Amino acid sequence: MAARPGGISSSSLTATQRPPRDAVSRVVEDLATELRSRGRRVTVIGIPPTRIVAAGGNAADKIRRLRSELRFLLSSVVFVLRRHREMHAFISVDVPSGLPFVGALARRMSRGRVRDIAWVMDLYRLTIQGGGHLDTVRARLELAALRSSAKIITIGECMSALLSDLTAKPVSVIPLWHRDMEVAVAPASNSPLRLLYSGSAREIHPLLPLVQAVGGRDDVELQISGSGSEVERIRAYLANHPQRNVQVGGFVEEQNLASAYARADVHVVSLSENATGTCVPSKVYAAMASGRGVLYLGSTSGQAARDVLNAGAGIVVETDAMTSMSAAITQLASNRARVVAYGAQARRFFDDERALAVGGARWADELVASAAIVTQSAAVS
Repeated sequence: MAARPGGISSSSLTATQRPPRDAVSRVVEDLATELRSRGRRVTVIGIPPTRIVAAGGNAADKIRRLRSELRFLLSSVVFVLRRHREMHAFISVDVPSGLPFVGALARRMSRGRVRDIAWVMDLYRLTIQGGGHLDTVRARLELAALRSSAKIITIGECMSALLSDLTAKPVSVIPLWHRDMEVAVAPASNSPLRLLYSGSAREIHPLLPLVQAVGGRDDVELQISGSGSEVERIRAYLANHPQRNVQVGGFVEEQNLASAYARADVHVVSLSENATGTCVPSKVYAAMASGRGVLYLGSTSGQAARDVLNAGAGIVVETDAMTSMSAAITQLASNRARVVAYGAQARRFFDDERALAVGGARWADELVASAAIVTQSAAVS
């Protein structure tokens, strides 16, 4: 994403590198829109959705994915060569591997005038253990690319600490945000407590212990809407251990998300303790935006868990602590006034700290500060 000073006009290439429901794609577009509203000219460069090759697959799929990413990197280099004189900042986001090198090229082409910023939202690839040779090579490439950036910005304090250790560079934090959502009245308190997990769930999002903890209870209903390896693991478990109060379905259509969120009393978010500090689950802020409290399964040291606790917006329990999980569910089901309070406090925290306008203002301030650094450097030299 290239940001340029002055004017309110903007040009946009492809808006995203990933599927439209992907959280990274959404926040990139959100930031571009917010900066444009503040008078910045912004261009978003990405792989057209029709050309995206999903991760995994056979050798042929992996070769197609590599070719797609290399074409994207080449197109980004061409963009920089043609437009670097107009740029103020070049913001690279996570993938493809090596993308921050393009930002460094923009800085060098402009003799330091362009500020290149690596915006890191996911550290999982850099911290994965036991990967193959290609995973190791990719991690080294990504670290080298990050170290080449003039500035690194990430979305959580734990991630910042981990990134600083990995890159030996200072890392700034601009927290993640979510789009605003209408807050609906909570479901009737005389009905079972409705828990909702919505979104993708991989091996780093353990949910099976929760399914086992709520199974057979009359005072709780659990709805899991999404896809991924953990969802498939739960489907397999339920095939052998049917639970009348646990339902598993696919992704909710975008236009139905708000109503689906509103039907829940509490939203479930899960992140393995082993993945703490590698990402910040945006599901937490979706719940807060909808005025609902959170049952967070994971470490209390993660950014999202800290936000839930600091906001008084819910409960945090370790992913495999079945006894504590059952106790937390009982507490929620038996005290619906507290559940409503969690939702109100969640929305208050969202408005003050995690709304799009707040995140956009922080990014706008960062771009102004970056411009000041470049100007001061030029004056000193």
